[in-house]
Amino acid sequence: MPAPKGNQYSVGNRGGAPEKYSQAWLKKEAEALEEWMKKPESIYFKSFALERGYHPNRLAEFAEKSEALAEVYALSKDWQECRLVNYGCFNKINSGICKFILANHHGFSDKTEISGNAANPLSFLLTTLDGTSKELIHDKDQSE
Repeated sequence: MPAPKGNQYSVGNRGGAPEKYSQAWLKKEAEALEEWMKKPESIYFKSFALERGYHPNRLAEFAEKSEALAEVYALSKDWQECRLVNYGCFNKINSGICKFILANHHGFSDKTEISGNAANPLSFLLTTLDGTSKELIHDKDQSE
């Protein structure tokens, strides 16, 4: 449906809300994030976003819209991981929260997963080697 005649607000409107975050703004934000990450105390992205006046989840949205911001955002995550490991190793930050962030955001894990038969670990090795030697151990165990 066309806009009413004489409506000054419809002239040139191509539809939808105007884009608040332009490519130029996103580039400036990428530069600001890069400068922020150079500070040794900068670890938590939520702080950056709140200081800049937007919700922290927007960083990921901005990274999807801007290649420059996506590159800086990925680099910042790597810096975050390095800082957390280094600060954790030298007891500069709380080790519990360091471990929590590394586990939840960087794929670290302190679990050890065991595969195979815990009661008879040799059968796992033999099965891995040729796929049939497991029976030799089970037959021997049953005959004794």
